[in-house]
Amino acid sequence: MRCDPTPAMRRPVLSRLLTLLLFSYLPCASPAWAEAPAQAVQQVEVTGTRTRLVPYADLFYPMAKAVQQALGGRAALAVQLRGTRQEVRTDDLEIWLEGERESLPVRLEPSGVFVVPVIDQVAIEKGHFLINKRKEDLRVNLVLVPTLAPDRWTIGGVRSLLQDARGSVGRLLPWYQKPVVWAVTRKLSVSVCSRMRDAAVTLVDGEQVVARLAASEELRNYANETVFCRSFNGDETYPAASRLVIPEDGEVLLM
Repeated sequence: MRCDPTPAMRRPVLSRLLTLLLFSYLPCASPAWAEAPAQAVQQVEVTGTRTRLVPYADLFYPMAKAVQQALGGRAALAVQLRGTRQEVRTDDLEIWLEGERESLPVRLEPSGVFVVPVIDQVAIEKGHFLINKRKEDLRVNLVLVPTLAPDRWTIGGVRSLLQDARGSVGRLLPWYQKPVVWAVTRKLSVSVCSRMRDAAVTLVDGEQVVARLAASEELRNYANETVFCRSFNGDETYPAASRLVIPEDGEVLLM
């Protein structure tokens, strides 16, 4: 498994965080973007095997628990797994959380990510994530995924979520994760996205239209698809009660 070398388009927020933290757990001598071009490796599909990923208790669990406590009901921590080479299949990817007594499957979300479970007993048992692939064939990102219903987003809710993500999450984390989390989450925004460029993102207060905004910023969603977004950083001056009307094909990202 290599650290994510993709520098171009703005990526889901915690991917940069994970790149730094994984150096403590993975045998990466240097960042992937500093490596010499790798030689093509013949793909070998091994069925019926499970490979250990990063330890759950030391990295995934503290973050997932902090997010649950600070942002519960509004956002969750998730794992995004992508192939390091074009020929690596991910459509049959499976992941389990294994403790001393049981192995629990982690459900793939429609957005293409695996939400990290918060299970205290597995953390106590120093459990691991297992995958049905070779770990060197996969690149791992950690992302924050919104869990709020599409019709419940308001400007006040956006402000509250971002304030809690920037403040409360960091205070709940182990000391060695705090600086990097702060560096990333201080630039966090809520992005309303569509597959159609300049799709309308409407703000309404009751029956009154407050604003019509164009989704024009090109980003990548959690499934690595191109989408066009209107981002909110919490500093907008619209009334707090203003509700965001998501485009028909839209989605909300935390980037």
